[in-house]
Amino acid sequence: MLIIALISLNFVKILFMRLYYQKERDRNFFEICESIRKDNHPDYVSVDTIARMAIAKEAQSFYLTTEIYARIINEVRCGCLALVRNKTKKKLYLELWRRYIQIKRQNPQLNTTDCARIISEQKAPQFYISERHATNLYYKLLKSNPK
Repeated sequence: MLIIALISLNFVKILFMRLYYQKERDRNFFEICESIRKDNHPDYVSVDTIARMAIAKEAQSFYLTTEIYARIINEVRCGCLALVRNKTKKKLYLELWRRYIQIKRQNPQLNTTDCARIISEQKAPQFYISERHATNLYYKLLKSNPK
């Protein structure tokens, strides 16, 4: 019974952290979209174009928990990357793996969790969301953030 309770607590903790990071990601994404829109003020720019431009911008982080970073690194190490069909997710996994390898070369004594912690403090080169999801997200955020 205690094991089930601990597993449930860990699941709730990870779920809460994922939701927290998602809200942070959405807020940062919206700020970038709005800055793009304002930079192109005289010209009409569609929501699709703004969203597409925004996902290519640098993000404040990867918006994942340290546990998820470590899990992704272990999945790539075990050869599970071939099973990932989503292009955006595969790109994310490859970027995290590249950073992990770079950290391990510089600090071979670090374990996966330590490397994951270092990666979690780094900025991401882009937002790892699909163009379609980015457009839908921007529409949603526009509706919930009246001027």
